[in-house]
Amino acid sequence: MDKQIIISIGREFGSGGHEIAEGLAKHYDIPLFDKEIFEHIEENEAINAEVAQFYDEKPISPIFYPVMVDGMSLPLEQTVANHIFNFIRTKGDKEKQSFVIVGRCAEYVLRDNPNMISIFVLGDKEAKCKRVMEKYGLDEKAALNRMRREDKMRKTYHNFYADGKWGDSRSYDICINSSTLGMDKTLETLIAYIDKALGE
Repeated sequence: MDKQIIISIGREFGSGGHEIAEGLAKHYDIPLFDKEIFEHIEENEAINAEVAQFYDEKPISPIFYPVMVDGMSLPLEQTVANHIFNFIRTKGDKEKQSFVIVGRCAEYVLRDNPNMISIFVLGDKEAKCKRVMEKYGLDEKAALNRMRREDKMRKTYHNFYADGKWGDSRSYDICINSSTLGMDKTLETLIAYIDKALGE
């Protein structure tokens, strides 16, 4: 692909955002950065991948273990976030790469990049609960609890670092309910929107 294309995916837990990201990456034949991001950070930023994954998209705890960065003491959560944001800026703004990225405030970090399309995927409670139950082998109560916990964590993390609010339609180019059309039709709809928005 000659023209740069960046697709950022915000998502509610259980909405199928990661699967949609995989589908978009495959369709446009560009890399997907989600869990894959940790290996790149470990190689280029000298931070352990397991540590980065543990503190990834975590809000800062009131009781934190500081790390010295440029003479300042920072919480591990913020240290990891800074490494991830630097990675996103390097790939998107400096190297001008095309990619799909899931979460991590990417729509805010790359807000000035004209080649970025920002998407937020949500879903109906029942459909999300069913997907979480099937994917993680949980009963309904445990699935609902995990949905609440994960979404609260993502929202707190996002709203700490970004100006726009997590899940607020004004913060994204398009918000879409994956439960309305199903995964395949949702993917088709997003591809049509992206092609139109980028003038393909």
